[in-house]
Amino acid sequence: MEELVELAWLLDFYGALLTEKRRRIVEMRVNDDMTLAEIADACQMTRQGAYDAFAQARKQLKAYEETLGLAGRYRQIQAALAECRAALDRVEAAPGAQADLEAARRALARMEKMER
Repeated sequence: MEELVELAWLLDFYGALLTEKRRRIVEMRVNDDMTLAEIADACQMTRQGAYDAFAQARKQLKAYEETLGLAGRYRQIQAALAECRAALDRVEAAPGAQADLEAARRALARMEKMER
């Protein structure tokens, strides 16, 4: 199950780099929770053909992530943004610093919006 979740992440980042057929097969497997037999029927191919296409797509997606690291970077940025948000929420502004604290929160919100 965990691998399918990881593949869903990789599909979000790199799905456009796959062929249409491979992208659709991975989508059916990870998003629609279809078995390889169901995918084979839907794509009018053998179960072995569905397995091979899925395996190749999975290999490609992992290679893209290994080379580019976009999904991992995204998760690191999201974790750092959440940490910043939590730290800002714990801060009590000194007299006269409330405006600066609010400016920092707005800047963080803009960064969070850019990363989504």
